[in-house]
Amino acid sequence: MGKNGPNGTNPTREPFGQVAVRKGYITQQQVTDALTRQKDLVQAGAAHKLIGMIMLEMGALGTTELIEVLRELNTAATPRTERRTLP
Repeated sequence: MGKNGPNGTNPTREPFGQVAVRKGYITQQQVTDALTRQKDLVQAGAAHKLIGMIMLEMGALGTTELIEVLRELNTAATPRTERRTLP
């Protein structure tokens, strides 16, 4: 399986909902509600929808908060590289 877990996810990456809760944008109950909605949509035959989009549609998150959570997740997932200057 390498460094990725099931479904190609990074097992050490903090979940979207937990980042949003930690930042104070939403409550744990809102994460639970969004996850339930996500599961219900899939069971109804709908295409998989990202949890952040569900939270946005539910009004739990605003666009600015969604972008901030995504920015943090992207920063955490991007490995730091050394900057070298050419002679």
